[in-house]
Amino acid sequence: MNGKRIPTGIPELDQLIEGGVRAGKTYLVVGEPGTGKTVFGLQFLHRGLIDGEKVLYVTVDEKPTDIIEQAASLGWILPPYVEKKNLLILDASAYVNSNTGDNQGKDIQKIASELNNHIKRTGVTRVVIDPLGSLIVTRDASARAQEQARLLYYSLQSNAETTNLLTTYSVGRNVRGIEEYLVAGTIVLEMELANSRFVRTLTIEKMRSTALEPAQYLFDIVPQRGIVLRPTDEPPL
Repeated sequence: MNGKRIPTGIPELDQLIEGGVRAGKTYLVVGEPGTGKTVFGLQFLHRGLIDGEKVLYVTVDEKPTDIIEQAASLGWILPPYVEKKNLLILDASAYVNSNTGDNQGKDIQKIASELNNHIKRTGVTRVVIDPLGSLIVTRDASARAQEQARLLYYSLQSNAETTNLLTTYSVGRNVRGIEEYLVAGTIVLEMELANSRFVRTLTIEKMRSTALEPAQYLFDIVPQRGIVLRPTDEPPL
């Protein structure tokens, strides 16, 4: 299964990475708020739904209704997929808000186990966790957060039938977690000032077993299409 490529739902990106991401692997989308991480995740799952797959969205900071509304704003109508149980939305906020609100109370092993069982029981083939950081960040030293990230990552990887997309928040390129070193690929979304206007950019920082030249691409978020990469010869706005 490792040689199979799974389209991301972003055609221009798929052309750059030999047709898509590798099936059965885990990928990371990094960016600040507003850069398009949730849109990327929805687009990835929407492509799976179009292809007849069963998919899972694990939402941590937003309610399932918010996710459905955001998709609708882009022209992606998800309720019919939910009714047919092809799209499953798991609200994981209870894990974050449990106990006294202290993240030390989160049992990442329990979260990983229950998520694994849910994946196996439902037979989904694509999984998005948005965002990962809220599930693993603790008040303890960073070593514990790294241990939690590893545990959740290896739990996901034990499901060879799923291709996984994790989103995480980052301020600047120097702030990275252990999860970036574990995953098969990392895509960074940013907003930059160009000619007195903000533009969105996408950088493929890492993509294992894929021949590509590192480059930064301008992109727009377009109704009905989602993230659309601009031609490489197009100047910033």
